[in-house]
Amino acid sequence: MKFFLAGWLGLAVAMQAHADARSEVQRAFEQVVDSGGFRGYAQGHVFGPALPAMAGEIEVVFPDRIHASTDQMEFVTIGERAWLNTLGVWTAVDRSLVPVTAFDMAAMRRAIASIRDARVASASKTNQCAAQVYRFRASGKLPGASADGDLRAWICDGSGRLARLEATDARSGERVILDLDWSRRPSVRAP
Repeated sequence: MKFFLAGWLGLAVAMQAHADARSEVQRAFEQVVDSGGFRGYAQGHVFGPALPAMAGEIEVVFPDRIHASTDQMEFVTIGERAWLNTLGVWTAVDRSLVPVTAFDMAAMRRAIASIRDARVASASKTNQCAAQVYRFRASGKLPGASADGDLRAWICDGSGRLARLEATDARSGERVILDLDWSRRPSVRAP
């Protein structure tokens, strides 16, 4: 009887730890959505698998204000309008020429709800904070990356803020890394 109770208690503790890891990861992503956007440094197939891997600064104000600056390009989108910076000169362009779409708030919340198999993998230190590294799976479009595969999230101790996201697509193996910068609020204006 003692072994049965000890086993049951151990299972209950493990289930509670699993539920806590999932809720911590979900809460971190909800903070991103609730904050209205994010700033950060992105690298990998940031704009989808059809485009080459890139690295650069990104600033987003949900749902449709985006400023991205990479070695290859710089652009701003606001609603249906878009601008490209070519050789230091901003030019209005057809919105369909810019390789990014608006953020769908309902889709992000569905992706957050789909988070599963979350567990603490390790502790780490980012340039912003001491953090716990969580491994998890999800489906859909999380704030900052598509989530159809294995993901890792660095979540700051204390604040619970997302400091880093690493997403690896299950089908293609392509990876996107987003290092978030919470030092100031994102702001995207027309050039």
